[in-house]
Amino acid sequence: MQVILLEKVQKLGNLGDEVAVKSGFGRNFLVPKGKALPATKLNREKFEARRADLEAAAAKVLGEAEARAAKLVAAGDLNIMANAGVEGKLFGSITAAEIADALNAAGADVDRNEVRLPSGPLRHTGEFNIDVQLHADVVVTVLLNITSEAELQAQAQAEEAKKARQAALEEAEAIAKAQEEE
Repeated sequence: MQVILLEKVQKLGNLGDEVAVKSGFGRNFLVPKGKALPATKLNREKFEARRADLEAAAAKVLGEAEARAAKLVAAGDLNIMANAGVEGKLFGSITAAEIADALNAAGADVDRNEVRLPSGPLRHTGEFNIDVQLHADVVVTVLLNITSEAELQAQAQAEEAKKARQAALEEAEAIAKAQEEE
């Protein structure tokens, strides 16, 4: 099926391109969503008459996406607390909806459909680079840090043990120095 694109579609083409797509994709997605028109002589003429308006609308949408990207960058890195076992495996998972909610709470304007998790929901603690696609041309990478209470307690215990070892070492050095002076 030949279609004329009314907006930029990622991995397919730009505004005004005439591309061949599978008929189901064109009939069930592109045409109903207003992203394309069937490539007929009448539709080509209609498109050329509307081309300037469509390009202006595309530029406006791109500008809005760039403004949202600036808000997203200003929101900074993201931290999410989750229940996890000792080894860092989450009890459940962190989904795109939860990430979008946390970003919105931090001051960004993100929809869950814009959060890209190519390998599916996150199931372990740690740091992850998450792509947020606000527009076909605007993709922002956000650093997501997933921690758990068990992990924080383990870090606190390790810090306390480190301080105790340091204090014991200083005490041993003071005793050794006192014995040398005698």
